[in-house]
Amino acid sequence: MKLLIVDDEKLTREGIRRSLDLEALSIDSVVLADDGVNGLEAALREEPDIVLTDVRMPRMNGVEMAEKLLEQLPDTSLVFMSAYSDKEYLKAAIKLKAVSYVEKPLDIRELAAALKEAAGSRLARSSSRSAALLHTKEQLGQLAHLLLDPERGGPEAMDRLIRSLNLPFGPGTCFTTLLVDCLTPLSVLPETVMDELQARFVAHLTAHGLSQLYTFRADRYIIIQLYGDSRPEEPVLESCTRLLADGFSGICHFFIARGPVVCGADRACLSGRKAWELLERSFFYEVDTVLSPHTEPQSPLPLKDMLTEFSVALSEQQKSKVLEVAGQLYRCAGSGVSLMPSQVRDLYYKYLGKLDEYALSNHISLWFRDEVNSGSIWDSVMECITLPQLGRLLEGKIHLYFEQLSQGIGENPVVFQIKEFLHQNYSLPTLSVPDVSEHVHLSSSYVCTLFKNETGLTLNQYLTDYRIKMSKRLLADPRYKIADISSKVGYSDGNYYSKTFRKIVGLSPSEYREKMLS
Repeated sequence: MKLLIVDDEKLTREGIRRSLDLEALSIDSVVLADDGVNGLEAALREEPDIVLTDVRMPRMNGVEMAEKLLEQLPDTSLVFMSAYSDKEYLKAAIKLKAVSYVEKPLDIRELAAALKEAAGSRLARSSSRSAALLHTKEQLGQLAHLLLDPERGGPEAMDRLIRSLNLPFGPGTCFTTLLVDCLTPLSVLPETVMDELQARFVAHLTAHGLSQLYTFRADRYIIIQLYGDSRPEEPVLESCTRLLADGFSGICHFFIARGPVVCGADRACLSGRKAWELLERSFFYEVDTVLSPHTEPQSPLPLKDMLTEFSVALSEQQKSKVLEVAGQLYRCAGSGVSLMPSQVRDLYYKYLGKLDEYALSNHISLWFRDEVNSGSIWDSVMECITLPQLGRLLEGKIHLYFEQLSQGIGENPVVFQIKEFLHQNYSLPTLSVPDVSEHVHLSSSYVCTLFKNETGLTLNQYLTDYRIKMSKRLLADPRYKIADISSKVGYSDGNYYSKTFRKIVGLSPSEYREKMLS
């Protein structure tokens, strides 16, 4: 706690500071001032928890100082010091609800007891105020939910909250719903940055005669209800959403949807419904997009089955035609056709699967490049959170396929089959050279010689390297225990796995994880 001592006698100020057992009183900081004017200035600057002040001082007495101080720091505890003759001052001090007063000359034990009581009073007031603020915040959050969806509690619950919070809502109050979809969990966003953004946003709203209610949902969505006495102009609403967008752009990807302006708390849900409808269509836009009632929908295009056309273009190795079909797919999926995101993902999965068929037939691997990326086609599709990302995924794989095709990068067919077999079965502890040779229908000696000549590695070296590379990916995820990881990558003996890992990486699995997660 912080203590401010105000007295016009230097010996008294210094003597009190030296005589008190500050540690026993849980006081870790003491500020001194020599009169009421300087005391008030110090109090507003330092925000002490307790003020110990003389009553009679030049320029501004202790009571006058305390009155002005409490206007801005109402939770501060006051203890007055006075001579017996200062009874009129003490009457005024009592009206200020001072915790205590002590008579001069001071008795240090009596003073310590008064300060201890003041500290307890300060903590009690602070706790009470914090509880009241928390309760009010919870009520405001409940109201923000009810304005979005009145059926959650009924109109009576909404009216009850409005009256309890004493909010100035009337038939002419205008509401606008803003929904922020954070693609990073809200719980991991930096608090200081979020607090700064909140302060800037509130200041911006206040400057334009607006206020807000807000709450959170599912660690992902921020529900904001803007309200004001008059209908805000479109440029004002645009500036509000742009301020939010600029704030979030530095910390995470997002979508922001804004509903139309409506009048009356009972109609706020209409703005919310429109905002949710816009947010549900965010899949079809780039991330970090702001969607408003004025967002123009794309012209509808008929969705036709172009998979056969896509397949023919691949078989004839017509890159421009393949890309053209991919472009048509993108435009149709993103147009006014009423497709759900899951349906769009299914479509792209089929096209990527067809591309992968032709790649494998030419001994080209599009999903196992560099022998470390074991992600499947479906994993790649599900990692795309928007249609533009799906479009870029398909287009990128098409370019990769034709690039490798033109450069003759396709591996020796037998080596290609061996690698694919190892990638799919590396988690089996019993995987052996005979298993590989049986899969490719060749003798073990021929398989070993061919693989070594083509890659420069023995089969066992390649398999060990691949297992360690895959385990490094799993170690980056703290959900997996190291003992489980060793079995997932084909090691039945955890100690042997650790020794092998250290030999290749130079660190133990636990050391590597600590380095990755630090």
